[in-house]
Amino acid sequence: MNPTPDTDLRIFLVRHAHAAWALPGMRDFDRPLDDRGREEAARLAAAMSVNAFEPDLVCCSTARRCLETLGILQTRSSVKLRIDHSDALYAANHDAYLDLIASPHDKAIRSIMIIGHNPMLEDTAQVLLQNDPATFETALGSGFPTAGLLILDCDRRGASAISGGARFIGLLSPVDA
Repeated sequence: MNPTPDTDLRIFLVRHAHAAWALPGMRDFDRPLDDRGREEAARLAAAMSVNAFEPDLVCCSTARRCLETLGILQTRSSVKLRIDHSDALYAANHDAYLDLIASPHDKAIRSIMIIGHNPMLEDTAQVLLQNDPATFETALGSGFPTAGLLILDCDRRGASAISGGARFIGLLSPVDA
């Protein structure tokens, strides 16, 4: 679902689903989803399908748990998703997330999904909602749930999109789905 006609950009922020603990010698980057995570991602995929949340562009961390979350979301998508992979979503702070949102996109791209990690996702949401801190606290005061989906709308693109004027549309968690 694209934003309403008076909105320039819809932002979907997705935290990867629950991941297994690293085995001895395993890098954090390589942690896979566990059974709970696969179930969470499947529930989120179903909720996205029912609500017709089909992003025009997906930017996904290259960490295994994010790629596996994306793979499960893709199985329920009715469209072929345009996907960009980003090492920075794993290695950098929330500025990398904001840079992706602010970067110039083709006008045909009206919605962007970022699949990434905490605390960067919470920090990104806090910047996007800085003009509405009460909404941020209500939505994410207990933290960004694994396989959670935060939906925001922005009336502007580019650097203006990340200036704190985003509007909260909703938060889905696997518990809700």
